[in-house]
Amino acid sequence: MTLPRKMGRRTFLLGATSLGVSFAWRSVGFWPFLQPPASRAERLAGLLKHQEGARLLGGEYLRTVPAEASTSVLTARVVDRLPGGLRTLDTAEDERLHELVLRANTEDFRGLRTVELRGWVLAQTEARLCALASLRERSTTA
Repeated sequence: MTLPRKMGRRTFLLGATSLGVSFAWRSVGFWPFLQPPASRAERLAGLLKHQEGARLLGGEYLRTVPAEASTSVLTARVVDRLPGGLRTLDTAEDERLHELVLRANTEDFRGLRTVELRGWVLAQTEARLCALASLRERSTTA
């Protein structure tokens, strides 16, 4: 009968380190620079603070306006409301982009470009952002 070999300190540390690196590598969220950049639609939808409410209102908007039930259509319509268009979306910091979207929402209210969803009156740009959040949620659960 042979006795099991004892594990040395170096072997243990090497194994523990390898296991730790393996888990960290799998969870790419630990290293955000390894994640692919967010798409334009994801970036726009991510500007909304209350994602759950936005998804509910966005789903209602998509039922009301089925012609816009596409991330490319919604993204194009929101980008049209931004000064500088796609260039602004691609280059602006999130804070600046948020300011520009708020300005577009204000202009929508002034121009009476509003949508009523479940008793809420939203700027058309805001409703489209909610719809993008709803489509993003659908694509991640599919």
